[in-house]
Amino acid sequence: MRISIALPNTVPGADGGLLTEWAKRAEDRGFASLAVTERLVYPGHDPLLTLAAAAAATSRIGLLTNVLIGPLRTAPVLAKSVATLASLSAGRLVLGMGPGVREDDFEAAGRSFAGRREAFEEQLELLGRGAAGGAGGPWAGPGVPVLVAGLSSAAVRRVVRWGDGWTAPGLEPEAVLPFAARVRRAWSEGGRSGAPRIVALARFALGEDVERESAAFVRDYFSVLGAEAEEFVAKTPRTPDRIRRVVAALADGGVNEVVMHPTAAALSQVDRLADVLLP
Repeated sequence: MRISIALPNTVPGADGGLLTEWAKRAEDRGFASLAVTERLVYPGHDPLLTLAAAAAATSRIGLLTNVLIGPLRTAPVLAKSVATLASLSAGRLVLGMGPGVREDDFEAAGRSFAGRREAFEEQLELLGRGAAGGAGGPWAGPGVPVLVAGLSSAAVRRVVRWGDGWTAPGLEPEAVLPFAARVRRAWSEGGRSGAPRIVALARFALGEDVERESAAFVRDYFSVLGAEAEEFVAKTPRTPDRIRRVVAALADGGVNEVVMHPTAAALSQVDRLADVLLP
């Protein structure tokens, strides 16, 4: 299974210098990909611009949006940005994207929250045409693999119709693996060849020196959930043994790639995680 690491682009205290150093260190330590996530109204760095900087600072490591909230942009704007980043990174980009779940992001962007699902499918259709060699529009360019996010019947349908695979939210393996099996069954029943690419997200923090920072970030990031935010704090793996057990469970369940998302903006997290998970 591929082991990847996310950039702390939404973690407080992560400035541009840290993000580029993080990208270089992750490549040097042998992680498969660098990932970014997105919230518009939460402090942090824009995901696509962050990956553009990471692309300039590296040469081999993959780049992954995990996930991008597609409908915050119009379909042509998104497609052109994706084609640009794919070109800048020499084809290292994989696009994980979903329709979004937080209304405040859409209000800030001036985009319709109620119409986000239809807008998302329009984007998937347009990106699919680009991947098939469509020309004459701002989206013309090389195809980019697309991973569809979501835990619904619609998400399964979108994976089968437009996607190259599915990307899971940051939940426990026992919540992720049954849905991954459902995606694989639908893929086969839908007549798609091969198997879908399955990617899972897991948060982490390593070291007593970042424990307080990590808990504060997770608690704040999920504060919209009320008391449930404390469950996310408690379930964030913070020991080598627990991290290895989560990754092993995902691997045993057929996940192709796990993306470890940091919850503290400390460069030490890259080396500590590599020491735990990489040869």
